[in-house]
Amino acid sequence: MNLPIFIAGAGPSGLTLALELARRNISFEIFDKANGPAPENESRALAFNPRSQTILKASGVTELVCQQGHTIEKIQFCWESRPIKTIAGYPSTRADLRIVSIPQGSVERALITALEKLGIQINWNSEITNFTQTSGDVTADIHKNGKSISMKGRYLIGCDGAHSIVRKQGGYQFSGTSDPQVWELADIVLNTDEFAHMMVADLFPGGANAFIPINDRFGRIIHAGIGKIDNHPMMVHASKTAWKSQFKVSYRMVRQFSRKNTFLCGDAAHIHSPVGGRGMNLGIEDAATLAFLIQQNREKEYSALRLPIANSVLKFTRTQTNQLLSKSQFNHLVKKHILPVALSISPLRNYIQKSILALDTPSPEWL
Repeated sequence: MNLPIFIAGAGPSGLTLALELARRNISFEIFDKANGPAPENESRALAFNPRSQTILKASGVTELVCQQGHTIEKIQFCWESRPIKTIAGYPSTRADLRIVSIPQGSVERALITALEKLGIQINWNSEITNFTQTSGDVTADIHKNGKSISMKGRYLIGCDGAHSIVRKQGGYQFSGTSDPQVWELADIVLNTDEFAHMMVADLFPGGANAFIPINDRFGRIIHAGIGKIDNHPMMVHASKTAWKSQFKVSYRMVRQFSRKNTFLCGDAAHIHSPVGGRGMNLGIEDAATLAFLIQQNREKEYSALRLPIANSVLKFTRTQTNQLLSKSQFNHLVKKHILPVALSISPLRNYIQKSILALDTPSPEWL
């Protein structure tokens, strides 16, 4: 009997996993307790980086996302709102290496469109509430449209976010820490297109703020601290605030990405600072890697392959975030004087660009 694989969660990770399994003719069912993809008016994750673009090119998702998304062509670094250096978002000789700004909900809809072309439907309003395992299968209890059913599957894969049921009930440890710093963010409508393709990183003593364009006259602002978002430098160009939120940063990761007949992808396995825009993309890479390994009957290698990469990204985002928030005089010196010099030196600039493009981890072997 060819049992299906169960996917818990239809966010970017779960939808990528579904699409990559479908392209390999591997049977699955995907469930999500929501009634549809993430709202498009809440941009959530924004960056669709070159690694994700390469992974999702074969399915046609990259072409659709890049058509709908917004290319970031340059990054302007400021010290206390005064520009100190501007660099291209990618090396000029590699125009295929794009940073695409697009709301998470739009990425999810592109993935859903690709799945629908393959005849795949998502089980919305359906939540896996409990599961049991034997040596060769998993039985999941599913609450669907007000009714409870049980289904038997080959594997259960948790793509169900930071509060993952699969992780909690699967016996995974999710260790780490949370920072006390509160960040504020808002999506704003601009009265100018001056910043249409420019990301702005504004550094100051003990903190930072940023602007990320979403389209020609719409973008996200982020500021360290409470009650400061309305004083963000970009607010002088704002005609309307579409959405506001606050968040704290946590750094947590499981010690293994699989246990028995369960696996974890994306935020279910790791959460970290949004600095660098790595979260959604790391989950997409997790999911595509797992689909490839399942096709190759090498799924036992998944944890060993993904742990060091996730650990590297967590260390990188923690270091970058700590440096942004450091109140030391040396850090002020680095931000104000050393950074502009570093960005003018080709090897250092290329290293920084590689990190921005998320090409500082090993490429998946099938690409």
